[in-house]
Amino acid sequence: MDNLLERIDRLTEIGIALSAEKDTKKLLELIMMGAKALTHADGGTLYSLKDDTLTFEIISNDTLGIQMGGTSGNQIGFEPISLYKSNGKENHNMVVTHSVLSGNTINIEDAYHEHGFDFTGTRLFDNQTGYRTRSILTFPLKDHEQEIIGVLHLINAKNPQTG
Repeated sequence: MDNLLERIDRLTEIGIALSAEKDTKKLLELIMMGAKALTHADGGTLYSLKDDTLTFEIISNDTLGIQMGGTSGNQIGFEPISLYKSNGKENHNMVVTHSVLSGNTINIEDAYHEHGFDFTGTRLFDNQTGYRTRSILTFPLKDHEQEIIGVLHLINAKNPQTG
């Protein structure tokens, strides 16, 4: 019960901060960090949707000490991700593009044992950093008119008691 009350308090704090914030970078950062806190995620990426592409806005990973985009001042060097393949067909191979194209939330227990999505980029990142991506929660972000404006991709939920 205490955990539920803490989450409700945190959600209230986030809601107040979101309604008061006018700076887009700070607003996106509040969304990302609030979602990470509520889900106990180790990392995450927030993308904005522009012209059928997902543009990296914020990348955060606590274990690796990574903070890029947002108000961090650290540039993100990754290319935007197209919602469509070169042949014009929808790109449902990637979790983030599938989430936007379908409008669905995607919850994956272990990326290395999930079928149906291309995790080449995830595995490359893991190999380069020594990280191990396991759980993934990805959901589309919608504006007040219910139009998808981006996607939030959270990774590696941690047990709040044990870390």
